Amino acid sequence: MTAPAYDEWRLGGALLLAQLQATLTRLDIGATGNAAVRLYTTARPDTMGVSTAPWLEIPLARPAGVIADGLLVLQPQNAAGVMVLAGGIPRWAELVAADGAVLAEGGVTAAGVGGCFEVAGGTVPEGEVAPQFYAGGIVTLTGSALG
Repeated sequence: MTAPAYDEWRLGGALLLAQLQATLTRLDIGATGNAAVRLYTTARPDTMGVSTAPWLEIPLARPAGVIADGLLVLQPQNAAGVMVLAGGIPRWAELVAADGAVLAEGGVTAAGVGGCFEVAGGTVPEGEVAPQFYAGGIVTLTGSALG
C-alpha cells in the first residue's frame, strides 16, 4: 500500500454525499419540465453543451433520481421507456437539468457494459458497445449513476 500522491485528494463520505445531494437538487431546478437524458447518434463534440438536436430524449422523474450506496441513480419518468422515431445507435448522452442547463455528458452503452449511460431495447451489432434501435422500438434507461 502506498501513501496518496501530493496532488491526490481524498474526499470523505460526508462531502461526497453532499455533492450528490447538490447534484440531485440542481437537476430539478426549473419551473416547468423535468430533467432529462438526451441521446445522440452523432460524434461527440469537443466542447460540452454545444450539441445539435438530440436523437432521443428520456425525461427523468421528479426528483430526477435517488441516492443509494454512495451513488446518485437516475430515475426515468417512465420505466417502460421512450419510443424511437428514427433508427440509430446512440453514441453519447447529456444529462440536462429541468431548466435546460447541460450538467454532464458521457458515453452510451448497452446494459451491463459499463457506459456512463446504459440503455436497453435494441440489439448490439457485432463490434459495437451500444444497441441499434429501429423506428417504433423502445429505449429504456437501465443504468446511469453518478458517484
